[in-house]
Amino acid sequence: MSKENFFVNKFLFFQEKNQNDYFYNALVYIFEHNENGALGVVMNKIIPISEEKIFKSLNIKTLNEKKNILNGGPVDINKLFVIHNSNADKESLNVENGLNLTSSIEVLKNIGKGNFNGKYKLALGYCGWDAGQLDYEISKNSWLVLDNNPLIVFDFSPSDLIKEISGQVGYDIDKIQNSEIITKH
Repeated sequence: MSKENFFVNKFLFFQEKNQNDYFYNALVYIFEHNENGALGVVMNKIIPISEEKIFKSLNIKTLNEKKNILNGGPVDINKLFVIHNSNADKESLNVENGLNLTSSIEVLKNIGKGNFNGKYKLALGYCGWDAGQLDYEISKNSWLVLDNNPLIVFDFSPSDLIKEISGQVGYDIDKIQNSEIITKH
C-alpha cells in the first residue's frame, strides 16, 4: 500500500489560466486533507466588505481597523471563518506548525473587543474537495504545491502574497502554466 501524500499546511496555487475559472490566480492554504477530502481557504482574494460591517452585523462593537474580508472560497459563502495563529481556542481546527481555522462566535467577540491574543484574518466561505478530488487535480498539474511559512498571510496584504511567495521560491508562480494543457498534441 502506498503512503498517502496529503497537503495539510501547504499553499496551492491554481495553474490553469482560464480567467473565468473561480480559482484563477487563487492561492489556497490547506487546513485539512485526508482520505475523506480536503478543506482550504483562498488567501489572496478579498471581498470589498470591511470588518467593521461584519462586526456591526453581528452586534459586536469594535475599534478594529477597517480590513477587508477574504473571499475564502465557493462553499458556504455566507459563513464567516477566522484564520488565526493563536492556540488558545479549543474549537479551532489547529494545523501543527501552521494556521488555525474557526467559526467560533466567542473568538469573533474577542477580536471585536480587542481581547484576542494573536494575528487573524476573516474570510467568507471556504474551498472543499471530495475524497480523492484534490489529489486528482494535483496529479493533472492544476495546482502548484508550495511549502512556505504560512504566517506570511499575516505579514502582507492579500494582493501582495503571490509576489512575496514568488520571491521566496525564486520564480514567478503566476507565470507557471498547467503542463497538461501545454503538452497536449
